[in-house]
Amino acid sequence: MLQDMLRQRFLPRTITASSDTGRESGFVADGYDRLVSAVESDARLIIETKYADEWNANRLIRRWKLQRKMDAEIAVLVAEMMPGVSPDALF
Repeated sequence: MLQDMLRQRFLPRTITASSDTGRESGFVADGYDRLVSAVESDARLIIETKYADEWNANRLIRRWKLQRKMDAEIAVLVAEMMPGVSPDALF
């Protein structure tokens, strides 16, 4: 299910004209960073939905503890959802 969500989400492509050939380049500026932020926003939405009722029922100190728990779960979920793409790959 999570993999399907990733496949449905497309990264916006930046197409720029090369100055010497006049052809378009298919490279995306900051492609890996955009991929990570897209996966992280999906994971954050899933985890925040999971804890929404508990978040609304608690006060400041418990929210702080809950935020730390949510951040840890988001990090785990991002690691599970990230495709096997090298940070050095060109996009």
